[in-house]
Amino acid sequence: MITKEWPPHIYGGAGVHVSNLVTALAEISDIATKVHCFGPRREDAVNYELHGDLASINPALQALLIDSDIASHLGSVDIAHSHTWYANLAGYLASKMYNIPHVVTAHSLEPLRPWKAEQLGGGYQISSWAEKISYESADAIIAVSDG
Repeated sequence: MITKEWPPHIYGGAGVHVSNLVTALAEISDIATKVHCFGPRREDAVNYELHGDLASINPALQALLIDSDIASHLGSVDIAHSHTWYANLAGYLASKMYNIPHVVTAHSLEPLRPWKAEQLGGGYQISSWAEKISYESADAIIAVSDG
């Protein structure tokens, strides 16, 4: 499971969804789920964060760097399942590097969120691209809403 949001750092519906999904999957005895998440260390997940000068670059560029790091650690998984554009590129890269299926769960679509252009600056073009390439090449897409 690849996500930006993981307890206690949940700020929206995607994080709640991922947390609930991992809890539900844990109840199925033959499914082992490992969470790879952005941010500080947690005991129940593998964390990835940037330090030094990289921690202050555009958030979209930060996501690309973290996604690359996450992807480099997914060589032993059977499937990559990513949530939101922040994490989708990690799943995309892992699917190409290790020839594994990539499932994307769509929580929203960047083109339907024009306010993100102001929030991310030029990074909005990057987030839209990462989302597009991930969706177009995903082995499966799960939609949790209609927009």
